[in-house]
Amino acid sequence: MEKNDKRLTQNSATSEELQTRQAVRTARTEAQNAEKKAAKRKKAAPEEDSQPLFNPFFGYKKRRFPIWQRLIALISLCAIALVLGAMFGYGGLGHRSPWAVFQTATWQHIFDFLKTN
Repeated sequence: MEKNDKRLTQNSATSEELQTRQAVRTARTEAQNAEKKAAKRKKAAPEEDSQPLFNPFFGYKKRRFPIWQRLIALISLCAIALVLGAMFGYGGLGHRSPWAVFQTATWQHIFDFLKTN
């Protein structure tokens, strides 16, 4: 008999607990619905005092990469392309060592060739 009494008290406690949980859930959903309705009302009829007439930052989205980072990336990519192009032109097309581009004697020869003609 004692076991049955314990089960009954446990069942009644769990049923009361379930009812309170359900009440909390319904109260929460009702509060969320009320907030949604209030937000819709505010969107439908905006007040003139709450919003300025002109806002230069309206619709501004923060960039992932700022302009200065983009400029640095562009300049560095151009420098890399220039170096690789010089290595390919002197080494691949000129049939010489591509690493000779970094020697000052090579550039002196190129400038002398351009000045004489």
